[in-house]
Amino acid sequence: MEKGKKAPALKVPVFDESILEPVGDEVVRAVCSRPNKEAVFEKYCKENGIVCYLPVRRAVKVHNIVQKGVPYSYSKEVLRPLFTSYVFVKMSESGLPSLHRSNAIVRILPLQYSQQQFLDEIKVVRTCETVGFQQELDVHEDVLVGKPFLITSGIWEGVRGELVEKDNVSKWTVRIEFCRQFVTTTINPTQFKMIPLDE
Repeated sequence: MEKGKKAPALKVPVFDESILEPVGDEVVRAVCSRPNKEAVFEKYCKENGIVCYLPVRRAVKVHNIVQKGVPYSYSKEVLRPLFTSYVFVKMSESGLPSLHRSNAIVRILPLQYSQQQFLDEIKVVRTCETVGFQQELDVHEDVLVGKPFLITSGIWEGVRGELVEKDNVSKWTVRIEFCRQFVTTTINPTQFKMIPLDE
């Protein structure tokens, strides 16, 4: 890279659509990894031909260095898991226990609702991941109560969430059921078709 030129911004990782299409006895599950082992588990899956999806987000990592006795720091944009410790996998039901051979996971989450609902939620997660490369996202466990809507256009098409208005800023909050967390970002409601939902 030429001196003085800025490194290109990180791009949204490629999404393997096949995770949304289980065949035969295949199922899609969320797997809870050991702390900071999400990428290790993802690598294990890829090396063993297991379809997986690790949603990520942009983050800034600060490096503190001492060079010739002078301390200084610099920052670098890196990728971090969107939801700490969670990775999605697609494989046969009978093969799921074999994932523990990776030594990177704690447990395989049981399916709390229908497989189709879970696949639909993965699509919402992918939408959140994509938006996170365009603007700031906040992932949290507390509820921001607002007015419930279904968006029927744009990148959020088909997604239910809550619209919160505070200090002339509109925020869109989506609940991710499988990990009981919420994703919030700013939104311009005039750019989307939004259908109010009964509370």
